[in-house]
Parts: sequence; structure tokens; C-alpha cells
Amino acid sequence: TLSPKPTFAPVIKTAEPSKAPTPNTFFCGETYQDAEQNCFTATPCPNGSGCPAGESCYGIAIPKCVSSAPTAAPTDSGPQPTDSPTLSSKPTSAPVIKTAEPSKAPTPNTFFCGETYQ
Repeated sequence: TLSPKPTFAPVIKTAEPSKAPTPNTFFCGETYQDAEQNCFTATPCPNGSGCPAGESCYGIAIPKCVSSAPTAAPTDSGPQPTDSPTLSSKPTSAPVIKTAEPSKAPTPNTFFCGETYQ
């Protein structure tokens, strides 16, 4: 008897992964230095245009202009101190850790090479 032909596993199509956003590296400024120094507050011009009068669009490739703008204060305040100390229910003692007995010291070397004893 012949067995049926093998079948392949079904192909399941999934959505393409989304692309990461492309960071803007073009900023308006009166000069290249102006656009670079003020890239956090400068007008972005990702298409190479749209700058205010008297300014041009410059491609800035330094990392600071691709990252998020700095803030005046930390964005995560973290844990805050309390107005008074926290009291525990009772004092605790340090844990006692038992160790193995110390090993015997090796026999010290009392023979040395030299031209004289001193």
C-alpha cells in the first residue's frame, strides 16, 4: 500500500515589523554653529526647508542633537526621604556565620641564598 504524500506546515503571514523612527538631524540656525549649539531649541527642518527668515537648514550629525533634550530637573525623582526616621519593631543582631577551622600555616622557609649571612 502507498501512504499519502506528506503535507507542508501552513504558512502564516504576519505583519511586517514597524521601523524605528528616524531621528531628525536637520536644524535651523543663522550659522552651522548656531544650529549645532541650539539643536534642542532650534526649529527642526527634516525636509531641508521651513526655517524662519534669516536662518538656513543645516545637517547636524553630533550625538547630542539626536538624543532627547536635557531637562532642568531629573525626570525620575526616585525615593524621597521621610520627615522622621522609620522605627523597627525590635533590634536585630548581626547574623552568625560559622566557618571551617583555619588551616595550619605552612612550614616557613629558613634557608636563603647569599654571599654572606648579613
